[in-house]
Amino acid sequence: MKNIIIYVLILSFLVSCGQQMSENKAAFADENMKEDVGSAEEQEPEKTKKSKTWKRTQKTVNKATLFIGDKEQLELKGTQIAVKVDGFRARVLIDYYFYNDRDWQLEGTFKLRLPTGASPYFLAFGQTVYLDSNNQQSPRFTNYQTMDSVKFSSKQIMQMRDSSWTSPKQARVVPKEKAAFAYSQTVRRQIDPALMEWAGADVFNCRVFPLQAKKLHRIVIGYDVNLTNLDKDKIFNLSIPETKSPTIVDLNISNIKGSNIETEPKLDLKKAKNKKIIHIENPEVQNISIRYTNTKNILITSDKNTKEEYFAAIFKANLPNSKSLKLPQNAVLMLDVSLSSNPDKFNIWLQMAKAILKNNKNTIKKFSVLFFNIESFWWKNEFVENTDNNIEEFLKFANNLSLEGATDLAFALDKATNSKWTNSVSKNIFLLSDGASTWGEDDIHTFLKKNKDRIFAYNTGMSGTSSSTLEYLTRKTGGAIFSLVSEDEIKIASTAFNTAAWKINSIKFDNGTDILIAGRPNYIYNGQNILFAGRGIPQKAKLTLNISNGDENKTIVTNFKQIIKTNLAKRTYGQIATNQLEEFDYLTEKYSVSYASYFQIPGKTCSLLMLETEEDYKQYNIRKNEDLFVIKSNNVNSIISNVLKNIGNLLGNAKATFMNWLKKLTTTEGLDFKMHVSLETILEKTPKSSFIVKSKGLYCKQKTQDGISNKIIEELKKSKIDYDIITEESMRRKKEFGNNDALKFLSSLIEKNPGNGVMARDVAFSAIEWDLYEQAYFLFKRVIKSRPYEPQTYHAIAQSLIKMNKIDLAVIYFEIAISTKWDSRFGDFQAIIGIDYLRLLAQITNNKYTTSFPDYIKSRYESLSKEFNIASADLIITIMWNTDNTDIDLHVIEPNGEECFYKNPKTKIGGNLTKDVTQGYGPEMYILKKAVSGKYVIKAKYYSSNRNRASTRTKVYATIYRNWGKKEEKVINKVVSLEDKKDIHKILNFEIKQ
Repeated sequence: MKNIIIYVLILSFLVSCGQQMSENKAAFADENMKEDVGSAEEQEPEKTKKSKTWKRTQKTVNKATLFIGDKEQLELKGTQIAVKVDGFRARVLIDYYFYNDRDWQLEGTFKLRLPTGASPYFLAFGQTVYLDSNNQQSPRFTNYQTMDSVKFSSKQIMQMRDSSWTSPKQARVVPKEKAAFAYSQTVRRQIDPALMEWAGADVFNCRVFPLQAKKLHRIVIGYDVNLTNLDKDKIFNLSIPETKSPTIVDLNISNIKGSNIETEPKLDLKKAKNKKIIHIENPEVQNISIRYTNTKNILITSDKNTKEEYFAAIFKANLPNSKSLKLPQNAVLMLDVSLSSNPDKFNIWLQMAKAILKNNKNTIKKFSVLFFNIESFWWKNEFVENTDNNIEEFLKFANNLSLEGATDLAFALDKATNSKWTNSVSKNIFLLSDGASTWGEDDIHTFLKKNKDRIFAYNTGMSGTSSSTLEYLTRKTGGAIFSLVSEDEIKIASTAFNTAAWKINSIKFDNGTDILIAGRPNYIYNGQNILFAGRGIPQKAKLTLNISNGDENKTIVTNFKQIIKTNLAKRTYGQIATNQLEEFDYLTEKYSVSYASYFQIPGKTCSLLMLETEEDYKQYNIRKNEDLFVIKSNNVNSIISNVLKNIGNLLGNAKATFMNWLKKLTTTEGLDFKMHVSLETILEKTPKSSFIVKSKGLYCKQKTQDGISNKIIEELKKSKIDYDIITEESMRRKKEFGNNDALKFLSSLIEKNPGNGVMARDVAFSAIEWDLYEQAYFLFKRVIKSRPYEPQTYHAIAQSLIKMNKIDLAVIYFEIAISTKWDSRFGDFQAIIGIDYLRLLAQITNNKYTTSFPDYIKSRYESLSKEFNIASADLIITIMWNTDNTDIDLHVIEPNGEECFYKNPKTKIGGNLTKDVTQGYGPEMYILKKAVSGKYVIKAKYYSSNRNRASTRTKVYATIYRNWGKKEEKVINKVVSLEDKKDIHKILNFEIKQ
């Protein structure tokens, strides 16, 4: 009986998948990743000790740095944070004040990292003109203390600031491709836009323009987030940016019946009607914790006066005991050693790995460990006995690893499941990672094609966690996510996988429809906190849950006594609904866009875009449509049910996904693409296998900290890493260890800048130069998805595919690029890519490569040969670069001393230069059909950069063909970096002898 009671108590703390958690801070006594890596914030007497969330040593959440160049940034002149907490949900509104001290207007960019699961809903931008006592521009903060009702609705936010800024503009949620294109075009016209884009787990990249010279600007961002569940309490952690400028914090906290409100540090709580208020000026701490103690199941609903009725609730499942499972005796621990794990998360992963092995020796007899970033490598290529000696040996090895690089989760999962020595072995997989995949394949529906093992994952609640990925992987494999938001949960979570979960058969809520459980779990565990939402306002607030475990069937009834009326209920439903629809990608995209637009949920399908006038929105075919009609006519459960029943098998089908993307291109802003019959014909003949691209993976020599300077180790621990330091170390490793090691370290730039197209091209160009084409392909693929209207990426990805011998797919990308009408600012793009395409067609015709459609290749080669009238050339040089609104010039000095460049595009010996591209990306091409003997010098000149940026670092990728179209053809790839305007860089010197 005693054992049963202990067993029930342990399970009562378990929190599994489906929960979206707010940002938490983690601190560890030992930052050097020793064995005892986790510790609570402080020790308290046993009777009063409470569990505490991890306290992070690196504070990045809510911190906004406004860059106006690669290194330059504007000074933060003030910050105001206002928070409304209603039950388990909080709304955060932040005003950032930046002063442009330059003499010209600028474009600003900042990466905003939000708490885990946070959903931004508001973005506004404008000037403020108030002066301080010294006649200097300074912030004018909003007075929240005099307000009776704080809702932070979009309308209220604008009204509250009406008298304190000039010509403010508010963003709206629109489809992401339209948003990106409209923003780039509007900046080019020197009109006022802003754009906030989802870049990955909890990261949003925001750009604003113009930042007027000698003016103070205010950027306002609002987001909603769930509180963290810990024991019987609910906790909201507010991170405050560390700054010397004036900072004000206002908190408006609703009372919950039967629960007390505690703060850390201890703050003066002022009583108001049904709430408590806190006002702080220039706080001395960087984190404020609000804790509701002894909470029960909480329900939030729309106010009765509103026309739209929504509700959301969170409850802890008190379920009957379930039997222990008979599980595989082998375990694979997958440990994330990417830069994002450094150092806080990795310390938790190590402590969790140790607990899993030591606390389950009766069930885990053997184990192995796979470490992964963009590389995946085994600790030992075998399963070892689960002994204390082997555990300590593994931990010792892990503690010395260098935490660096981006995260290729797809490749790691494939290696964990399908390595030769693991493929035939029954095992459980313990995924110790935040799930944010920044490298390689990004379609999660392809991650588990051959997987037959259960995956168990752990959610630390730290920012950067991709809850949706962890939910998907565990749901699809019959595993689970366990809560790990405090040290106290380690022991409980480490053994929880041994118990059978209860299958969810149905969920009903009084007067509620379209009930959605966050994360769409199929199973739940005793003690799991379940977040769900629906439409309607419940009358009796009673939940009925039908569950089963084998032949046992139970109905659980839960009554909600803690009920709060709040405008936050609507977006809670909207966020869950949008997230669930977005999981099905293009199959539900039309619904995802409507839900995201209506509920203001930027993410995978939509971004926040701000334009000058309504006419500007209409110019880009962005109109206020009938989203509400779509919402009322199509509930989420029905949409998902129909997709799973009729077309769900298309998910993960590479050809079907590609075909849908092509169809979408025909209506994409910024390009004129039409699906010609010839392209449709070759697509029909192209087998599914041609669309499947897999990374070969990398093997790197530098894995541990041995031989790495302390300067580099400290740089990796920073929340902001230096581009020059990373590239310098990358080149050192290239020289000492080779290309693989160089790219792994360079990929740290991608991990720290997810969603940044400029950085993705930068690193991809280096990957091509180093003959790592598979790695470059996936980077270019991500750029094309977010910026389909930029033709140079199609060129680059086609070239990569040729080197990978994926000829069918290369031909298709060439066809798309050459048959599309692109913006005139891209110069002679069609002619340049046409010559590269002609080269490929000639190679196929000469049997160097094979395709699935040889007859088409033959006819296409004949037609393009006539169009471009070039069979061979002694010298062809092309350049392209990675930054927009940048003018890079190709210069070729010929043997007679004549220089071919934009002012002299045709030379005496026959050199010919294509149209000068002055607005970004290139390409430019030099052709010399008949070369003369002598020395040739190739240079790239940084003529001008984006005038709205203080500085723009540009990476130039050059391809030099000798004897183009001939048997003795040679190709050289070179990459150079240009940093300063008017900088000129020599690419290559060579001599031609006749």
